[in-house]
Amino acid sequence: MKAFRATIVLAVIFLALGAYVATIEMPTMEAETVRRADAERLLRFDHRDVTRLVYTTHTERIVMIRDRRNRWRIIEPIAARGDAREIGNVLRALEIGRITRVIQRDGASLQQYGLRAPRVTMAVTVMDNVETLALGNPGPFSSTLYAQRGSEENIVLTTLSVADFRKKTLRTFRLKDIMLFDPADAERIHLRTPDHAMTLQRGMDFHGPASAWNFTSPIQAPADTTAVGILLMTLRELTATGFIDSRADKQALRDTFHAPWLTVTVQTARKRHTATFFPPGADDDDAYVVTSAKEPVYRISSDTLKQFPREVFPLQDKRLFGMEGNTIALLTVNTGDRQYTLIRQHGDWHLEGRETANVNQQKVSLFVSRLVDLPAEISVSPTHTNLDRYALDSPAVEIIGIDNRGRRRGYLALGAREKGLVHAMGAGLPGVYQVRSIIMTQLPAPESLTTPE
Repeated sequence: MKAFRATIVLAVIFLALGAYVATIEMPTMEAETVRRADAERLLRFDHRDVTRLVYTTHTERIVMIRDRRNRWRIIEPIAARGDAREIGNVLRALEIGRITRVIQRDGASLQQYGLRAPRVTMAVTVMDNVETLALGNPGPFSSTLYAQRGSEENIVLTTLSVADFRKKTLRTFRLKDIMLFDPADAERIHLRTPDHAMTLQRGMDFHGPASAWNFTSPIQAPADTTAVGILLMTLRELTATGFIDSRADKQALRDTFHAPWLTVTVQTARKRHTATFFPPGADDDDAYVVTSAKEPVYRISSDTLKQFPREVFPLQDKRLFGMEGNTIALLTVNTGDRQYTLIRQHGDWHLEGRETANVNQQKVSLFVSRLVDLPAEISVSPTHTNLDRYALDSPAVEIIGIDNRGRRRGYLALGAREKGLVHAMGAGLPGVYQVRSIIMTQLPAPESLTTPE
């Protein structure tokens, strides 16, 4: 009985201690941990709440504000759009910065730690509260900086990295994107050079813009969806290497321009985005882009111009055969010394004249996919004149595709070889082209397509 009472007393004591730890000790420890972490924070703010940032160096004072639509703008020393990524990087670095040591300030300490004439001074505004931070010399490690908050006398050693604040200039904080649009929203593209103009229209389906693009001028033909996508991404990722801002400087530069090298207009449902490109001058290494009279004239690398097509062929669907594989009913292959015809019935391929033979469906499907996807590599002639020059008047190979209605829709002729390429013409494109000559070795012999009957 005595042992039982002792057990009950111990249990009561244990529960009381547990209740004390849970209700008194643990909350006190957690509060102390939070208090210490908060005390170690360099600046107490959420970077998403900052509405103004003033960034001052020995040579510049840059004032940036965030508007109601969460867009950053530079208002001093010029009016310009701000780069939210660069500004956000600085603010996030300040937000996560911590104090590792507090140094009592004395008469010589400001000079010693590089804070008598700070390398960088920042004023951060959150609501109506402004906190100033001056950055001095690097600390004992590359990921530390000496700093001084405007609200305090003492100097602190921080976890701020030198790299986060080194060489930040007005250009750093300016938005360098030239064309602000989402490639997925593009519906129409118009390209114009002094000699040519072409227009592409995006296909539409029930849900909106589709992935397919088509030329509407100067030809009516499918476009190469991949090439168009690359063009749109190149335009969207176009970034300035420099800016010409003043009206006088812009006009003086425009007076040196001749005819535009290329003008590109991308139309979305909401807006038209236009960029006009000018090549470098005689004494200049940079190319230039003009988007509107109110925006700067942008400098870009002259090498960037090489990425833009100025004629139809680079953007055209370059598949020569002119027929999709799933629409072929009969496929006739003539290699000069032999000819055979493949027939598709109910999704399976059969060899004409040997209908009972077992045809290797995988081999035929591979051959058909290579045939219908064969792209033109080089444009040789826009017409079919002088075919004897390319051995296409009597081709080495001719392949004809017939659809389910008996219409001849697919055609490919292969002629003379030249340095890994072979001259070709087909139903998919007008004119004469060169394709990779490997297609000549990929033509299967009829006996290789079947197994013994």
